[in-house]
Formats: sequence, C-alpha cells, structure tokens
Amino acid sequence: MKENPIMLKVENYSLVLNGTDGRELPVLENINLDVKKGTCLGIAGESGSGKSVLSMSLVGLLPRNSIKSVSGKAYIDGKEVTGISEKELNKIRGSEIGFVFQEPMTAMNPLMKLSEQIGEVVYAHIKGVKKDEVHAKVIKALSRAGFKEPEKFLDSYPHQLSGGMRQRAMIAMALVMEPKLIIADEPTTAIDAELQIQLLTELRKLIDEQGLTMIFISHDLGVLRTISDEIAVLYCGNLVERGPSDEILAHPRHPYTEDLISALPRLVQERKLPVPIKGTLPAPDKKPKGCVYCDRCKIACEKCREERPALVSVSDSHFVSCHKATEN
Repeated sequence: MKENPIMLKVENYSLVLNGTDGRELPVLENINLDVKKGTCLGIAGESGSGKSVLSMSLVGLLPRNSIKSVSGKAYIDGKEVTGISEKELNKIRGSEIGFVFQEPMTAMNPLMKLSEQIGEVVYAHIKGVKKDEVHAKVIKALSRAGFKEPEKFLDSYPHQLSGGMRQRAMIAMALVMEPKLIIADEPTTAIDAELQIQLLTELRKLIDEQGLTMIFISHDLGVLRTISDEIAVLYCGNLVERGPSDEILAHPRHPYTEDLISALPRLVQERKLPVPIKGTLPAPDKKPKGCVYCDRCKIACEKCREERPALVSVSDSHFVSCHKATEN
C-alpha cells in the first residue's frame, strides 16, 4: 500500500521571542514533525506548552516585533514557508492554509452577514471573481462544514447563530478556498459535549471522505482520540512524544503523556476520578537544565535533571524524549 505524501514537514524548528526587560524566551526547541496528506495530526499539551505558538509562527501570524530569532525549516506541500515575505505569506493564508479558531465571536465581524464574511475570503484571494461564483463557493463551504440548508443562514449575523453554528461558520470560512491544510486551534472548547461530538464527527468525515489534511490543537487527549491519526505531545516548547494516536493513548511512554491521560475525566463505570498534574509549567527562560518535565515527573532521576534526553524511536513510528523510555 502506497504511503501518503507529506503535506507539512517541520525540521529542527526553534523560536525565541522577545520578553519583557530584554529577556529572551525560547518558546520552541528543535521541533520535528510531519503531517501526511489526508490525515490529522493532533497536538496536545497544557496551556503554555507551545501548541498555538507553533502553528501561528509557521505561517507568520505572530507579531514580527515579538520574534527574537527563528531557526529550522517548514514546508507545506514541498514549498518552504520559513523566511518568505509577508506578501507571500498573505497569498498562502486562506488559500493554501485555513484556520479555525477557538472562539468564533472574537474572530468574526459582528456587523457582517455570514455570506459576506465567508465571501470576503474569496474576494481577497481571487481578483475579478464574479458574484455568482462567490455565492457558489460560500454555499459549498457551508455544506462541507455541516450546514444542512445553507441558503437559510446566508443573511444571518454571528449573534443569531448558536454556538455550534458559529463554529461551523468558522470552519466554512477556513474551507471556502479549498486549502491544502486546515489548522484547528481548540475549536471545540467553547461548545457543549453533544455539539463537540457532532463537530468532531463532521471534521473527521472531511478528512476521510474529502482528503482534507488537518492539524488539530487541543489540551484534551480525549478529543484527539476521536479525530487524530497521530498525536504529538508538547511540553515547554519541546516535543516529548509523537506517534500513532491509538498507540500513544494505549501505551504512552513519556511520563507527561501518562499524566495527561490520568487527568482526563473517566467514565462513571470506571469509578476513577481525574488525577490533576501537580505543579505548573516553568517559564520559557526558566526551563530545567535536563528533561523539561523533571520537576513534575514522578520517576525523574539525577540523569533526568542534568541531561536533556533526545527524541528516540521506541517503535517504527513512535518517538519519545525520555531517558527511561527504552527501559519499559
């Protein structure tokens, strides 16, 4: 069986931001990732672990004056996107990469109708496009995003839509130019559990039936279990574990991944309460000398505190950054 080609490839990617009082904040360190076409990579970790910063920095959505330095490379469908101009980035944002943000009410214009907001994306990328072409693209995008009768919602303003409909509208905005890659940043956090399941099902359907490629960012491994093919776990801007979703969730090899799973709400019949992770993430400029998780890890040894572990293979497609990973 032929393996899917790579849609996104990230090589040794590091990012240092400008902090207050002249501090340098190494928020990402030597990230290596790849996302195959027609699959979903889930990126997991607590708030502050670097998930959103990674996705935003790859396509130039961070303020330029906030960046101290960037190293490494990133490719989208074989084209390098690191170091390209703002003009070139504007061309690929929306057309080749679509974004779905966590809170639609802050990302959408409350004074614009749904058809206008989605249509605006088309006008921005296709010069001289005709009105009927825009209308057709808007209808198609709304249908792909789960609107059963999209024509009924064209004149609706964001406040007239339910939370689930607003999130679907954000997905339609991301899909309207039929981009190669969708980045979804915590898109289900602000909606209830039933709507969350519906939305995840619809997104997974787009991946399976229409060949969409997606990066899905979440602090919740339970959500990633539903939608992702592979999971990458970030902690303090470091990739600590990466591999197939089923394998990572069934047999986590990094203590941080184990702790994230233990912190998940359990089914009532399991009679187990979530176990919160003790402690907090260190500031980017206060990371431990050795393993970034050693101060919160239950099995950390002296070597963990003194030496940063490399990301090593524990199976064909499962990688872990832990000194004790090969001992298990």
